[in-house]
Amino acid sequence: MKRTIFIFSFLFSFQIFTQCCIAQDSLQVIFLLSRIAEQQVKQDDYFLPGIFPSYIANHESFSGNKKDNNIFFNTLIAYTLSDIKSSVSKPNQLLIDDILAKTKPAFPKFKNQKGRDTYNFWRTDTAFEYPYTGLINPFSKDITLPDDMDDTVLSLLALDTDDSTAAKVHTLMQSFTNNGSSEFRSVIKMYSQSPAYSTWFGKKFPVVFDVSVLCNVLSFVQKFNLAWTKADSASLDVIVKTVENNYHIIQPEYASPYYPKTSIILYHIARLMSVKQIPQLEVLKVKLVTDAVNEFAHSNNIMEKIILSSAISKWGYIPPAFELTSAAEIESNIEQNDFSFFVGNIPSYFPGWLRKIATEKQKGLYYHYCPAYNDTLLLEYLVLKNK
Repeated sequence: MKRTIFIFSFLFSFQIFTQCCIAQDSLQVIFLLSRIAEQQVKQDDYFLPGIFPSYIANHESFSGNKKDNNIFFNTLIAYTLSDIKSSVSKPNQLLIDDILAKTKPAFPKFKNQKGRDTYNFWRTDTAFEYPYTGLINPFSKDITLPDDMDDTVLSLLALDTDDSTAAKVHTLMQSFTNNGSSEFRSVIKMYSQSPAYSTWFGKKFPVVFDVSVLCNVLSFVQKFNLAWTKADSASLDVIVKTVENNYHIIQPEYASPYYPKTSIILYHIARLMSVKQIPQLEVLKVKLVTDAVNEFAHSNNIMEKIILSSAISKWGYIPPAFELTSAAEIESNIEQNDFSFFVGNIPSYFPGWLRKIATEKQKGLYYHYCPAYNDTLLLEYLVLKNK
């Protein structure tokens, strides 16, 4: 049995968090849930009601960002809160229910406007200029970003959709694989013949593999107990080969162009494995935990340590001890941390040689931030440590 103990001092003059046992309704859990609820928009001139404000920057720094209305972080926060809900007390469960209820009305504004049950990162109910337009337009005047697998499956999970809708979308997804109808744009050649899922639903968009997106897709398949297809098995094979060949360590920006860090890839794999056991991944668990511990040892970023610790906990191991931050520093050290969980990767759409050059020079990368999601990741870590 895992025994993890934390004492959290909300006295602003103290550094905190040493390993010790916390109560289910600990002050830090109450504080973080209240903080998350506080950030959910009620009325704002820019952000939609129910949205958790997020920001975008063209360099990996929280400062100098601009506001961005998207549904992505709402999906992640809803998914995570739903996942940990049973591990907190009744009052906190009610607060989570309230947060989830307030987030749901925003989703239709990001849904496919032709009636398909797929979702876009950005609004589909109104015309607006994409933040990436300046880089995309030189390659095509008419390009728009199609709905994507990631936002679709995460939205359906966040909305707790019905089984029939999940099955219908899963059937639709079978037409958006690496089937030769669109150009394949992965630098990792081993993937080129795999009939796994593309990131995008667009028929005219290049096929892009992202191992973290594939983890989210398979989490959706597992959560809804859907019958596995050829594309599901191929997607699992891509994940397995990524780990076996250490692409998540030596080439994370190509294995997972939209979540291009080893730590984030490991977190996605751990989250998939926590849904339901998958034998092909279970045999890799010791390697995955070892990789996570090694990444933890070499990281100096508190958010990275948090998600790596959560991954290790999801695999059933006790993560290394580390010092967190004081309550007074939550905003600066957690919410405004420079660690970006998601990257808008324009070079991923480019042909292989151009993609490689642009990626190596870090051109065309847009870093997304959401303070409330960082709080949610910290909350998840604390809840996992208490199990």
